[in-house]
Amino acid sequence: MPGGDLSGVLDLYGEAVPEQFLEALENDLGLSARQRIFSLPLVVWLMISQRLDPKATLSTAVQQVVQQRPRALLSSHKRIREGTVSCHTGAYSDARHAMPLAVAEQVADRVLDHLMQGRREALPGGSRRVFILDGSSLEMPHTAELVEAYPPHPKSHWPVLLMLVAQELTTALAERPCWGPMYGPKAVSEQALTEQLLDRLPDHSVLMGDINFGVFSVAFAATERGHDVLLRLQPNRAGVVGRGLSLQSGLDQQVGWRPSAYERKRHAGLPADACVRGRLIVQQVTASDGSSVTLYLFTTLELTVEQLVQLYGQRWNVETDLRSLKRTVDLQVLRCKSADMIAKELVLAIVGYNLVRAVMNAAAEEYKLDPRRLSFSRSQDVVNAALPGLDAAATAAEYQARVRRMLQLVASCKLPDRKARRSLPRQVWGHGCKFARRHVAAPEKS
Repeated sequence: MPGGDLSGVLDLYGEAVPEQFLEALENDLGLSARQRIFSLPLVVWLMISQRLDPKATLSTAVQQVVQQRPRALLSSHKRIREGTVSCHTGAYSDARHAMPLAVAEQVADRVLDHLMQGRREALPGGSRRVFILDGSSLEMPHTAELVEAYPPHPKSHWPVLLMLVAQELTTALAERPCWGPMYGPKAVSEQALTEQLLDRLPDHSVLMGDINFGVFSVAFAATERGHDVLLRLQPNRAGVVGRGLSLQSGLDQQVGWRPSAYERKRHAGLPADACVRGRLIVQQVTASDGSSVTLYLFTTLELTVEQLVQLYGQRWNVETDLRSLKRTVDLQVLRCKSADMIAKELVLAIVGYNLVRAVMNAAAEEYKLDPRRLSFSRSQDVVNAALPGLDAAATAAEYQARVRRMLQLVASCKLPDRKARRSLPRQVWGHGCKFARRHVAAPEKS
């Protein structure tokens, strides 16, 4: 990248999803070809940019078009040429609803494939991709449709879905997520969602997960699809897998992991000879707080124990990545009121997150930094602030100067280097009361 043309967020979107691709998609899906103010490329971009805007309303998106932005995606519609686009949100809202979910999914996949081209090696001497799995719950508005699709917790009011994300280790770019109801008769588990997500991963990927994913069904489903695994096990499950082995630190033993009777009951489709061949590793490590922790790992990788422990140590990154997704890209509470729009919002929010991550990776490469040392929140602020100026650049030279300035500012968004422990211990954030207490008047005494 140094010395060549640099790209902003809108450039990355245009490079990954050219107009010709969306035109072909419109033809394949039988969408209307008439000229509209809110054309398909523009609607997709506005839905992405909404997730990057702290306000994230339909009005903020429409105001971009009213202000003749982004110029590269505006059609030649008469109202756009004359500058008479209405500030009302009805037309944009209709265009969002009319856009099929398949468009959002294909755009997400195209953008991810494009951004993955410049990734670094995750494993020594290899080009395979390592994906970290983690799940999280998201709340939604209380509507009849969403309550039916994603039932609330019995003691709560808001519909809740369970989302699973797989993020590439070196770039923090996220695959298109899987999700389902967290409660109710059709509730899904993180393990069941993993089996859905596996088919989206590139061939011969490496799957890494914590104790929640250290179960036979995940290991079997991954290896059956040609992927390798590095999974942390619960101590009692490690004992079952080891079949009588002494689980002392330093253990590195080839084992055959077979399903228990309970797992066969939960997964009736498992073949009679189902077995995953791999290594059971027990290793005592020192945690960041100085305490001693024993890791029980199962893997199909042929790396040294030191390499595997170091690789698994990077799994914590997904915790901060999920926080960036939920808090900063504003997925903590979804706003759409139908299941179809919730799906489109989720998928395109991941695209917005990936585009900001790509800018952070470009800035880190330009200034020889570790991209994990950059603050996602502050980088997102820089990207948002730079978008109007980039769109207003009059010449290619001015545009490149503004992109370079944006990357310089992103590179300055470094997280503090805490070599020593914090002076104050970390505290758990409490959950605020969602409903005021109902005070019932005491009955009057006769």
